[in-house]
Amino acid sequence: MRLNSLALSNFRSHSTGSFTFSPTTNLFLGPNGSGKTNLLDAIYFLSTGKSFLSHTSRQLVGWDKSHAIADGIVEPGPHQLTAQIILEGPQFSRRFLYDKNTIPRSKYLGQLVCVVFQPEDIRLVTGSPTRRRDFLDLLFAGFSWRYTQSLSQYHRSLRHRNALLDQIRQNQAQANELFFWDQSLIKNSQIIHQFRQQFIEFTNHFFATHSFAKIQSLHLAYRPSPISADLLSAKLAIDTARGHTSLGPHLDDFVLEQKDIPETDQSLASWGSRGQQRLAVLALRLAQTEFLVREIKDHPVLLLDDVFSELDDQYRHLVVNLTKQTQTFFTSADPDTLSLLPDTQTVRL
Repeated sequence: MRLNSLALSNFRSHSTGSFTFSPTTNLFLGPNGSGKTNLLDAIYFLSTGKSFLSHTSRQLVGWDKSHAIADGIVEPGPHQLTAQIILEGPQFSRRFLYDKNTIPRSKYLGQLVCVVFQPEDIRLVTGSPTRRRDFLDLLFAGFSWRYTQSLSQYHRSLRHRNALLDQIRQNQAQANELFFWDQSLIKNSQIIHQFRQQFIEFTNHFFATHSFAKIQSLHLAYRPSPISADLLSAKLAIDTARGHTSLGPHLDDFVLEQKDIPETDQSLASWGSRGQQRLAVLALRLAQTEFLVREIKDHPVLLLDDVFSELDDQYRHLVVNLTKQTQTFFTSADPDTLSLLPDTQTVRL
């Protein structure tokens, strides 16, 4: 799949904008603050209706504006995709159009699938479990409505269960009132864990069979928080006292390990150099790309934000070789990037 063109209205710092793209390599080149990363985020918004830069939808809409629109022509087709966000006071709504016809997000997802590389990705190694769960959620949210729906229902049930736990602690409700929410948590957690486990297994096979020896030594250790009726019952007293649920995929985590680290704890967060950590994140994104190829039967579009800034020449060439297989969008403030991408189509900002 590929994006032929993009038109913007009131999206972040771009009040208007119209761009056409190469089916292979594209570079947004300009100084810091010129809106390069915002263009990548606009493509991601067109793909998913969400941002990879912020959790607040208000930040997607230009200052003092009431709406933002991203409109693109995609292949195969061609087809026109449109993602809109409309503010009404503190509330907002989204609309998704396919060839100018409004469709539900469940049918919109998967028309344009993207993988994002960012310098901040190193926090997938060193950061909090929340960041790693967000990585998994964004991965599946880009193409699977089943996962997105299960995750939404799970968190809704979790909020209701936690509120009810607090009421039970204050003798304002009975424990048997938890049954409905417990069943919803169990049902949706099984779907969430199934998706996550499939990706972990795929990634470890990808690492083990990769031609690059340093990637072969990597491993993902999945640390799920299983949930069942028996486990919830066993934790009921603790959960009631604390007022929150201490089991479930909202507590999942995974650890990036390097098998040749001579320590019992082989976590790269503990023992890896910054170079090793950056390679691990790059390898994780490569695995994500190949996973999506398998799932959607096509190559996703790659969005690479300032990825060359902290990579040595060997890893830079690894990235460049990857881009030969799919449409790719780079950002850079360094004109020397053009020497790495001699055949790129450049948008100067």
